[in-house]
Amino acid sequence: MDCSSFISINDLRRMFQNLDKNQDGLVSLDELHWILETLGWSEHTPEELELFVGKKSLDLDEFLRFYDDAVSYRKETKSDSVVCVDNDDAIVGAFNVFDVDGDGYISSEELRTVLERLGFEEETKSWDCGRMIRAHDKNLDGVIDFEEFKNMLLHVQ
Repeated sequence: MDCSSFISINDLRRMFQNLDKNQDGLVSLDELHWILETLGWSEHTPEELELFVGKKSLDLDEFLRFYDDAVSYRKETKSDSVVCVDNDDAIVGAFNVFDVDGDGYISSEELRTVLERLGFEEETKSWDCGRMIRAHDKNLDGVIDFEEFKNMLLHVQ
């Protein structure tokens, strides 16, 4: 299984464009750190990221390479536990990103909030997050629990 496709290239481009608030074609390391925290990969401070990257901002190609390198590094050092969806640790991490209030469930409001944080503000206006939840809500309680989330991810692969 190719785990580097956890986030698509188009999604990464969209994230980059949304992070690039002043539209100068660059994303600062503070912005990069924010997106890493949002994705649950907040192991490094912005200062440590600068040592790793060697500069204070990244253009789109560098941003994409950084993501590929980060995924490869995490696969090597964590034995696929963070990126591959066949490992519960990775799924728990992804679930926790969406479970904003920490109650063990993902509501349509939480889904919308996280998608907007990731830079999908325009898309969430046309997406029906409630319908997305209902599509995978097997016990019909109106929210996604961990098992439903896991089944959804494994079904997507």
